[in-house]
Amino acid sequence: MDIIARNFFRLLRAGVFDEEVEIEPMSAWKWRRVYQYSIMHELPALLYDGIEKCRDQFFMRIPDNLDSTWKETKEKIASENIAKGAVLPEIYTILNQQQLRPVLINEAREALLYEHPEHRIHQNIAFFFPYQTQGNKADKWARDHCTVINDNDSHVLIYEWKGQAIEHHHRLHTLTNKLLNHTLYNIIEKEFRENEATFINIGETRFEVVSNTLNMLLILLRISQNILSNGISMKHLSDLGIFLRKAGDKVDYVKLQGWIERLHMKRIALLTAILLIDLLDFTEDEIPFTTINGKHDERAMKELFNLRPSKNNWHFRQGNDIFVHSTNSSAMMWHVRQSARNFGYYPFESFTNFFASLAHSLSHIEE
Repeated sequence: MDIIARNFFRLLRAGVFDEEVEIEPMSAWKWRRVYQYSIMHELPALLYDGIEKCRDQFFMRIPDNLDSTWKETKEKIASENIAKGAVLPEIYTILNQQQLRPVLINEAREALLYEHPEHRIHQNIAFFFPYQTQGNKADKWARDHCTVINDNDSHVLIYEWKGQAIEHHHRLHTLTNKLLNHTLYNIIEKEFRENEATFINIGETRFEVVSNTLNMLLILLRISQNILSNGISMKHLSDLGIFLRKAGDKVDYVKLQGWIERLHMKRIALLTAILLIDLLDFTEDEIPFTTINGKHDERAMKELFNLRPSKNNWHFRQGNDIFVHSTNSSAMMWHVRQSARNFGYYPFESFTNFFASLAHSLSHIEE
């Protein structure tokens, strides 16, 4: 691991886990690389928290212009999150008063575990509806009272309310392998049917959220999906780490390990555990969701800071001849190699994941 990566992870541990770290001296160019990596992993504000914690160290010498840019990025993220936070209790109350049972999802819960929740980049405000009838009623309310942004996906409705994008989900997570996806659907349905609702407080509003055990599974699934499609996401790995340390004692690990077995996730769960140990200085005792039987993955380390083309950057078009051509062959081949490299971590899902991306791209053929 080079000095740029070492300082990146030290700032992350300082900003997220409040650890005492020692920063090594770097040139202005290397500091800019750390900033670029923080943007790539959607962590700039949290790394800046680490910078503030280490500000008095002798080797913390960030160029003034980069420091100003980094600070502005942090303030912009915080401002956007505060705006979402102002709208969240209002829309939740409206849906809840109609007895539609909105369940708050999309990482808002993990953000609350951070010392500065507003510094974690949030997705849109999102709710899951465990029962189809209530979800359909919620969608109807949104279509009648709001501006719909995207109604093309049968499982997700996106609309705008008071200047914020709101999502209604009818699935908590979707796997591309149909058999695994059916198993996941049964796990989620049973968890909601057989267990009491779980609640958290945000300000003065009480929100229903998924159970702690199911939430841990969803974090692992998000990490797995990123590894297969876009490479390792340090934002989601940080979420897992902070959830383990702040709320891990509320998880039923016997149940979680059973779910991991049923979803054939043992290998990719082990990789995730190794990454927590190697990158965020976790100990084996802090990771009870899998048995650690190996350490370090050199290839995974090398891929951490590789630029990743989005799978949305490549699709196909029909040329003047009868053949179909890729609009971005290098990006397409990157995803081919990514799927092949990660086949061993999650073979049941990685094979279908690539062909699902391929099918999505073919659906965008331009005549």
